[in-house]
Amino acid sequence: MNLLDPIVPFLGPFGQVLAASDLIVVGLVLLGLVCFGLNMVKKSIFETSRAWVGATIALSVVTILFRGMDTFCGCGFYTDSNGALTQLVPFTYMLISGSFFAILFNFNIPPLKKYKWFISIPLSIPLALFSNLFFPLVAVASPPWVFIELLLFSPIGAVYSGFTYEHSVLHMGDYRARLRRFLQQTDKAKKEDLIPEDKGSFVYFTYRLLGKRVATLLPFFKGLKQVLSLAGMKTGYKAYVSLMAFAGLVGFIVSFFVWLVLLSPAVGLGSSIGLGFAGDNIIFTFIAALFMSIVTGLAVLGMFYAVPFFKLGSRRTRLDSYLPFTSSYMTVLASAGVTPERILRSTAEKDPRFMLSDEIANVVGRVDLLGFDIIHALNAEVERSPSTNYQDLLRGFAGVIRTGGDMKKFFQGITDHLFQKRHLSVQSFLDTLGILAETYVLMLIAFPLMLVVMLSIMASIGGSLGGIDVFSFMYLLAFILIPMCGVMFLFILDTMQPKG
Repeated sequence: MNLLDPIVPFLGPFGQVLAASDLIVVGLVLLGLVCFGLNMVKKSIFETSRAWVGATIALSVVTILFRGMDTFCGCGFYTDSNGALTQLVPFTYMLISGSFFAILFNFNIPPLKKYKWFISIPLSIPLALFSNLFFPLVAVASPPWVFIELLLFSPIGAVYSGFTYEHSVLHMGDYRARLRRFLQQTDKAKKEDLIPEDKGSFVYFTYRLLGKRVATLLPFFKGLKQVLSLAGMKTGYKAYVSLMAFAGLVGFIVSFFVWLVLLSPAVGLGSSIGLGFAGDNIIFTFIAALFMSIVTGLAVLGMFYAVPFFKLGSRRTRLDSYLPFTSSYMTVLASAGVTPERILRSTAEKDPRFMLSDEIANVVGRVDLLGFDIIHALNAEVERSPSTNYQDLLRGFAGVIRTGGDMKKFFQGITDHLFQKRHLSVQSFLDTLGILAETYVLMLIAFPLMLVVMLSIMASIGGSLGGIDVFSFMYLLAFILIPMCGVMFLFILDTMQPKG
């Protein structure tokens, strides 16, 4: 007897979907009770963004509906007429992994938020594999291709959750609650004389833990020291190498036990993906798990090594995007006869969302805190700038101060040059946007209409596509493939459009 049988008639179609699996019902109830209890104990444990909570609920509901669609409409999504599994099994576990990390991102766990891409993507694969092994959709043994496609599809769910979380929190979050928490923490830190946040962060915890033990690794990453400075990361070179080593070590240890379970004869994954020797002997299983865990640990180490390079590119893009507006503001001040030092201080006090005030503040900080004169402070900032245009502005400003030249003409010339380059980049983006618009109309409007007409004709004749019923494929096209392609187009546009 199902747990929901007494109340299924009162829940309508959604009750039938939940009745498809007792495990789903029990899991949802337990998750709700745990979240309710945690919220009663500490209200700040959850993310304050209402938009993200709504997105999480929507994704979870879609996952439950898709999971129980066979009971909901009798479509027979997961098996064909011969009882073999269809291609929708990996898609379902992709949704399950996406829902899991969507729920996980609701918690206020700073290390999880900071390194969400490097945590959710590797963990999505064992999560999907364990779900398929212990909570299968149908009572049919999964063929090897299911495991292979799970390795490819499950990270997509994690990427989708992280991407949606980032945009929901950054653009639609409750900033007032965040500001209130920040002010409360600041007042508490002033009263209790706490150590600065960066010195008490997880990075410096790993440095205190492994700082002396990673001395042998420093020569292998000596090029990272300059990259950290150019990327604007306020983290010491040795501290970051300690973080990399700690992450790689944790990845090695955790993945070893995961691979040991997956490759064991009881699970039989080794023979399913072609590692037949792993299931014959416990020694071979141990060696295979050790090898795979070493590869996983090195992959985690490599991802952390790549983070400064990504941030360097992001900082270079931001500098080039906001530099014309910063130079324009400095041109106005120079035209009014303001002194060079006052130009820097006035620019540093502006909103960093509209100009490079935080970058200029570094120059002012060297003057006030380290005793630099303006020329040496500008030259020091040049050495940690990844943008050639920003370097030219700082060098030229220092040269005008040194030679006593006309600052108004200098800033007018460089501002005109920067806006001309920006005009060319915007024009190039508009040309590319036209091509993307034509591609969008062709792929997501014209082609789906033609495909629906063709599938309707095929449905009247009879047949299937790769073991999937024609009507089921039409549902998949309308509710899964087209929305995912639309999200992908939005991501491409957000990446390509000029910032600022």
